[in-house]
Amino acid sequence: MLFIQVKAMGGVNYLRAQDIMGVQFTDREKCTILMTGGVTVPCYEPAAAVVARIEEQLNGARPTAAPHGKEPPNGDGSL
Repeated sequence: MLFIQVKAMGGVNYLRAQDIMGVQFTDREKCTILMTGGVTVPCYEPAAAVVARIEEQLNGARPTAAPHGKEPPNGDGSL
């Protein structure tokens, strides 16, 4: 099971794309992710970037990841 990485106020969150119901645009550089069960996750990156990563995972493409599978090789939290 792969997780998508999203930037949050306090760091980084990892979310399963299958559990995401929607992405709400709130500001140019912010969005809110709506999860199953009524959970909302504030995110500090553009909604278009989040949606692109969700679609990439749901279509079966594996994002570039470090050998341990948790962070990208550049280590800055971006994909």
